[in-house]
Amino acid sequence: MRNINFNANRRNDRPHGGNNGGNFSQGDRQSKSDMFWSNLDPAYNSEWIINGATPEMVVFAEKVGKFMADNGLTNSKIRNVYGEIKRIQMGEFEKEKSSFYLLKPKVAYALGRDEKNEGLKLFKKNFDKCFEFVTDQKSYLNFCNLMEAILAYHKAYGGKD
Repeated sequence: MRNINFNANRRNDRPHGGNNGGNFSQGDRQSKSDMFWSNLDPAYNSEWIINGATPEMVVFAEKVGKFMADNGLTNSKIRNVYGEIKRIQMGEFEKEKSSFYLLKPKVAYALGRDEKNEGLKLFKKNFDKCFEFVTDQKSYLNFCNLMEAILAYHKAYGGKD
């Protein structure tokens, strides 16, 4: 059997995640939404999805919602995703689990259509962080509460249709 070295064409002097298909589009520079996310105070806390809202979650939601409104996220860009979140919320999570799982590619698709939109990048980053902790009806309702709080602040800070 022949050994194939998949790394043979990779330059050894380039850090992983650099300009060779990593997370950043221009070298190792972070996007505005990445910098905002890494400096958020309070930072995202998975306990908000697992156990429920706290005063810190409300502060987080306000900061995230304002950033999204100030950085190009419009209601129309996330209307399909939010509509599906609400539809699933009306039913039982166990019966709607597959629909929930399909929200992740919908969010990715929305960003793929407007990949330079920093507000949408932050929406996806937050969605992806929350997504991994949704396991049952309770955590799904907590997820919905956080998303609704963020989108309420987005609207309050001038998020447009």
